[in-house]
Amino acid sequence: MTVIKLFIQKSRRNHWRVLLGAAMVAGIFFFFVQRGQAAELFFNSSGGAQEKAQREAYFNPYEKETGVKVVYTAPCKFAKLKLMVESGNVEWDITELPTRDKERALEYGYLEPLDWDFIDPNNEIPKNVRHKYAFPGSSYSTILGYRTTKYSKENHPRNWKEFWDVKKFPGGRSLRNDPVDNLEMALLADGVPKEKLYPMDIDRAFNSLDKIKPHITVWWSVGAQPAQLLASGEVEFVSAWDGRITAIKKEKSPVEIEWSEGILKISWYGIPKGAKNKESAMKMLKMMARGDRQAIYAKIIGYGGHSKRMLEYLDPTLSSTLSSSPENVKIQVMEDTSGWWLKNVDKVTERWHAWMLK
Repeated sequence: MTVIKLFIQKSRRNHWRVLLGAAMVAGIFFFFVQRGQAAELFFNSSGGAQEKAQREAYFNPYEKETGVKVVYTAPCKFAKLKLMVESGNVEWDITELPTRDKERALEYGYLEPLDWDFIDPNNEIPKNVRHKYAFPGSSYSTILGYRTTKYSKENHPRNWKEFWDVKKFPGGRSLRNDPVDNLEMALLADGVPKEKLYPMDIDRAFNSLDKIKPHITVWWSVGAQPAQLLASGEVEFVSAWDGRITAIKKEKSPVEIEWSEGILKISWYGIPKGAKNKESAMKMLKMMARGDRQAIYAKIIGYGGHSKRMLEYLDPTLSSTLSSSPENVKIQVMEDTSGWWLKNVDKVTERWHAWMLK
């Protein structure tokens, strides 16, 4: 009988130890939740080669430093951001924002303010690209990519007018299924000087697009797609984001970039209004502001960041291949900064969808 009582007493003591341990774990968890430290960070971006580069340059060291797992989603869609914020059910903690979407998000109040003193305590990011609500991730361009099995550096389309010239440069072509960039490219192909693109003549742009439309083999919608089409030989020419072509060049695909009349942009990142893990998101942006991490990102995908220190970590030969290099900037077109797209995006997008159905 005594043995049984001792066993029961010991079992009760062990039971209370288990309960006490569980309570301590719960308390620690509650403390971190209260402090804004989440177990996961939901990061929304463009996917493909970009995810691979972001994971090596930013996500892996972030996870090691914070213990927070990065959950990646793609692609980035303004319509989904709008739905999340307006419904109050925000899934993303950070989302990539092309300039057009950044401006729309600002207009509707869809972004949280950023704490730049925390994100960039060493002032690596120049003030002219700091924004109260948006982080300048990297520069990139929509460029003309081509296969080198049939065309060479001496013989290939050197601008959008020649991309439109299917007799001189025969072969399958691919453009993005979106009016952004296509309208600019159509006007450049029709002879509009790059310094006179905005405000855009919409009718003239669509008349120019009518000429190339029958020759478009594939209308791409995801960033990795034009690179895949080019690498496989399904098409000879594409419009693409330069880093996607750089990535497959490193894999020895027979492809090349034409920088002339590339449309130079900034890829912005924002924290959606009502994001559940704002503190973790700020820590991620702090990681992304570091010049040494931006250099790793540029080495992998060819997109240069904006840290003043990034070039310290890059070989000069690599720096010259970035869209933001002085040599390439000179021959490209800067994306719209006049607000034209913000004012006209709905009208143009509606017309684009109707035009695609013709």
